[in-house]
Amino acid sequence: MNNLALRALTALIAGSAAVFAIYYDPLGLWLFCTLVSLLGLWEFLGLTAVRGRGFRFVALGMASLLWLAALLELLSSILLEFPPEVYSSIAILTLPLLAIVTLFSPTEKAPVQKLGNTTLGFVYCFLPMFLLYQLSVPAIVQDYDFRLPLGILLLTWILDVGAYFCGRLLGRHALFARVSPKKTWEGAIGGGLLCLGLGAGLQALMPVQHIAGFHWLVVAVIIAIFSQLGDLVESLFKRSYQLKDSGSILPGHGGMLDRFDGMYLSLPFIYFYLSLL
Repeated sequence: MNNLALRALTALIAGSAAVFAIYYDPLGLWLFCTLVSLLGLWEFLGLTAVRGRGFRFVALGMASLLWLAALLELLSSILLEFPPEVYSSIAILTLPLLAIVTLFSPTEKAPVQKLGNTTLGFVYCFLPMFLLYQLSVPAIVQDYDFRLPLGILLLTWILDVGAYFCGRLLGRHALFARVSPKKTWEGAIGGGLLCLGLGAGLQALMPVQHIAGFHWLVVAVIIAIFSQLGDLVESLFKRSYQLKDSGSILPGHGGMLDRFDGMYLSLPFIYFYLSLL
C-alpha cells in the first residue's frame, strides 16, 4: 500500500471515529479531547527530549487530573459544577510541582531546559483541547450541540486536505523554506480558500443557535491562518530536534502532533473570539 492510500485509510478510520465520538454526546467529546491532548503531550515531551519519568508523569498526571475533574462534572451534570477556580488552581500547581521534581533530580544535566519544555508542552497540547471542551459543553449538559466542535474539526480537515493536494499539484513557491521546504504558497492559498468556502456554508449545513453565518466565516479565517502557522511551528520543533515525525500512532500521518498541530495553535484564538459573542 502506497503512502497516499495508507494516509487516506487512516484518515477515514480515525476521522470516522472522531466524528462519531463528537456526535454521540459530551462524553464522546471528552474522550476525543482527552486522547488528543494526552497523546500529543506525551509525543511533545519525547520530541523535546524530556525523558525523565518525573517530568513526564507530573505533566501527564496534572493534565489527567484536569480531565478527570471535567469528567466528574460531566457525569453529574449540573449537580456537581466545579467553579473555574478549581481548574485554574490545578493548572497553576503544575509549574511548582515540576520545579520540585527538578530539585530532586540532582543528576539531571539540563533541568531548566526540561522544566521549560515540559511546561510548554502542557500549555501547547493540553490547553487548546481543554478550551475546545469548555467551549462546546455548556453548564446544562443537555444543551450540548455537537455541531460547534464538529464544525471546527471539519474546517481544519478541509484546510489540511486542500493544502496537501493543492501543494502537490500546483506547488511551486516555498512558503517557509527555512522551516518546511515542502510547504508552498499554492498549497496554503488553496487550502485556505476551501476552508473559507466551507466556513461560508456551515451555517446552512450545520446551524448553531448562538453562532451566525458571519461568525462561522470568521472562525474559518482564524483556522485558515493560525492552523497553517501551527503546522509550521510544529515543523520548527521537529527540525530543531532533527526528527521527521513526532510519532507513529497514525500510519501515513505520523503522530498526534503531526495531525493536530494546526488545532493546537488555532483553538485558543477561536475560543477568544467566540467567548466575546
